[in-house]
Amino acid sequence: MDYKKAVEDKEREWTDLYTRMDEDKGLIYLDSYKMEDLNKRKVPNVINVTLNDPAVFAANVESSLGSAVEQITVETEDKKIDTAYIEDFLKAAFSSANALLAKQDRGPLNPFFDQQMCRRGRGAARCTFRMENGVLIPEIVPTDTRYFVYEFKEDGLAWTGFRTTKPKVWVEEKYKGVVVAGKEAKMLDIWTPDHFEIYVSDRKVYEEEHDYGYVPFGVQTVPLGSMLQDSDALTHRGESIFFLIRDLIPEMNRLASILQTLNMETIKNAMQWKTRTGEGERMPTHEQLTALGGMTAAEIGGGAEPIRIEDVRRAAQMLHSIIETRIQRGSLTSIDLGTLQFPLSAVALVELGEGRDQVFLPRLGSRGLLNQQIAEMIIEQVIPMGSVELGTKGHKRTFDTSKLRGEYEITFKYFIKSPKIDIARYSIANAADPELISQRTKRRDIIQMQDPDGEEAQLYWEQAGRESILVRRRRIIESLIKQGNDVEAELMSAELGLTAKQMIAGQMPQMPQEKRPRPESLLPLMAQGGPRRSAKKAAELEATPREETEE
Repeated sequence: MDYKKAVEDKEREWTDLYTRMDEDKGLIYLDSYKMEDLNKRKVPNVINVTLNDPAVFAANVESSLGSAVEQITVETEDKKIDTAYIEDFLKAAFSSANALLAKQDRGPLNPFFDQQMCRRGRGAARCTFRMENGVLIPEIVPTDTRYFVYEFKEDGLAWTGFRTTKPKVWVEEKYKGVVVAGKEAKMLDIWTPDHFEIYVSDRKVYEEEHDYGYVPFGVQTVPLGSMLQDSDALTHRGESIFFLIRDLIPEMNRLASILQTLNMETIKNAMQWKTRTGEGERMPTHEQLTALGGMTAAEIGGGAEPIRIEDVRRAAQMLHSIIETRIQRGSLTSIDLGTLQFPLSAVALVELGEGRDQVFLPRLGSRGLLNQQIAEMIIEQVIPMGSVELGTKGHKRTFDTSKLRGEYEITFKYFIKSPKIDIARYSIANAADPELISQRTKRRDIIQMQDPDGEEAQLYWEQAGRESILVRRRRIIESLIKQGNDVEAELMSAELGLTAKQMIAGQMPQMPQEKRPRPESLLPLMAQGGPRRSAKKAAELEATPREETEE
């Protein structure tokens, strides 16, 4: 099969999709707006304004996605599989891959994926963990999907093609005998289930077989846009964050340009010259009419006056407000951008947060699925190696890859927390009637905690420490030992007649019963014909001997 031709055919098929991606890039890079008329001709004498709204929108979304807490979970019904071990392995594997990218002056994986999901509407990466001269190369290469094409078959990828641009020196050093004309070379990498090919300026310079048995790429498309089967469906599949506001942004620029042009006209206002005949033989120039401190003579009944444009300005401002509201509905609200000028109720804050999730969650979900694909490839690739060392400097660990075998599910979960919305949810949960809804339901459905069962267990753990002196003492001793304060731990244990080792082991000392004072009654006693006395005071009076007086 001619894979190079297949790549070129696919690129032609995706032309409209690439056009959409390029237009979205122009929004983020704030390409200068140029007002055009209905015939697409440039409108003269206009002060063109390019608003920064799309770039601010993208920066806020990508920043929020980057702050999401990542949770790697391995689940299985097989009790022999150590899921925590596999989770630790995957964390170390991704850390090693990011460390390698940093050495190559490339960004970490997740921020790259987030940007791709936001701007391109899809993400992809090559995963090739391999041994070279006895050293593990933890390679995960993220790819810009604007220059990436692929074809699927029934059980996965059939092939992929990825175009890059490399410096002349780098190419000529890596591929001996290749001469690059100019400072850069256009590269094309093609991967199939059994081999890969490399082209420089459309000429094949390298080919090698591999034993992965599959195309070592993860590909994931954001599930937003069109899932129809129309001829143009691909153009609208895997939409960027701009798909709900893409056509409104130029209109905002148009209105801003109109308003700014009108503002300038106020400084140098359009004038009309009135004469009885409608002719302007003696009409002065505009500069003469509008010069600061100038004076213009006019015949009686004629003269000059400004052309009124108030209605145009008012209409432009109204339309600006309408479009701005629609843009917020399709992007982020004022609260997400930190520009809210007035307080909101807890319910309103939660509703706004749900609108925000419509932007964030589909992309976090796609990031999670892409990382899941990569994780599965990593495990499959390292199992034959027997033993591998992974992790960052100072945190490296050797893993026995035989412990990675078995059937289990890997999931990547993400949580974005907003302090404002969290407080709002706490407020709603606190207001819920405890006779109508349980604490667990509050934690799970209203507050939306990441781990409601774990939070409940933590509450019970803390409660045990508050209610039991022995539990609290044991935890303190254990903490002192972990910190290396063995002497203090032994002193505390000795007070209970035990050693620190015995306390940690859970041996129980003989605790003297605490003598608790008899509680006073809160109900006052009323003596007949006398003042109020407490029950305790009345008892004391009854028990006090009194001296009898002789009559």
